[in-house]
Amino acid sequence: MSRKKIEIKSIGNKRARDSCFSKRRTTIFNKAKELAILCGARVAAVFFSPRGRLFSFGYPSVSAVANRFLADHGPNNSTVSSSTQVEGGTDAVIRELEHRERELKDELVRASSQSELLREAKMRESGERMMDVVLHGRDEAGLNDLEEAERLLTEVEVIIEERKNKMLNVEG
Repeated sequence: MSRKKIEIKSIGNKRARDSCFSKRRTTIFNKAKELAILCGARVAAVFFSPRGRLFSFGYPSVSAVANRFLADHGPNNSTVSSSTQVEGGTDAVIRELEHRERELKDELVRASSQSELLREAKMRESGERMMDVVLHGRDEAGLNDLEEAERLLTEVEVIIEERKNKMLNVEG
């Protein structure tokens, strides 16, 4: 059985036209995929439906094929190869990610510095109040105040020890 020859003309019925577009689009995408797999060809197919929706297929990708095409046939007709174009795009993404990583690391350093400054300010404020309670023997100081003073003194001791070790490591 042979297939019936179809006259190529616009299909009047909207439903039939949409159905035909969907079936033929799928067929062309399958053929493009087969061509890419069987022959190792770089393929791109781009369609806009009658309703304006975009459908595309590309191997290795539509943008890679488009970059290759533009490199070979673009307005400047440059001699840049497709692999350079694709790698250039990848390099741009990598550079952007590295830039973002540096920004986040800088932000982390700033946040750590601010955290340390806030911690020191809090300790200074609490320490001054607690030292006043301890040194001047205020009668209103309760057990909680004394325990808080002890905790702060322990923290101060740890900080002093850390700074001393840093200084010894720098000098040594």
